[in-house]
Amino acid sequence: MARPPNPALRASLRDQAVDYVLSNGVGDLTLRPLAKALRTNARMLVYHFGSREGLMRQILAGLRERGDARIQAWLRSGKKPRTLPEFLHWYWKQMSASRARPAVRLIFELYALALRNPREYPGVLEDPLAHWQMLIEKAGIASEVNAAEATLLLAATRGLLLDLCATGDRARVGRAMDVLTQMVELRARSTE
Repeated sequence: MARPPNPALRASLRDQAVDYVLSNGVGDLTLRPLAKALRTNARMLVYHFGSREGLMRQILAGLRERGDARIQAWLRSGKKPRTLPEFLHWYWKQMSASRARPAVRLIFELYALALRNPREYPGVLEDPLAHWQMLIEKAGIASEVNAAEATLLLAATRGLLLDLCATGDRARVGRAMDVLTQMVELRARSTE
């Protein structure tokens, strides 16, 4: 009889895999080199994640969980409820930082893979809007933002991050994010 999966080992492998792909990317990732780096074998990765694509979905989930933990810590650190412009400013500062560049590149790599093969990467293309809506709701500002506005914020932020990755022009792209934040702030004032 086969041994049941060990959830702690699976979680550890996923965390190590997240760290590995943050350093190495996913474009040409195969299970054997990854398994070697994680001091396991490809068969064990398939056992725990089903396939390379299943592992990629779990890596994306791991990235989101890490990001969500940082967001929750930021939300708890505030003395008063946060506003959407405050959230956008903080979020941009986090995501545009040099230390976040590997995660941002990885997210775009996964988007590209999912655009080419959406059935093998379910949720990668569809989940970001729901994730953004959840982030905004957790920030306590859900009533201020409808689905269309969340879509616009996601698209604008994603586009600015892609521009930053492509050009490295932190000053110009940062000014564009400031303009977006000011527009959101003006809209929030007009609905008060």
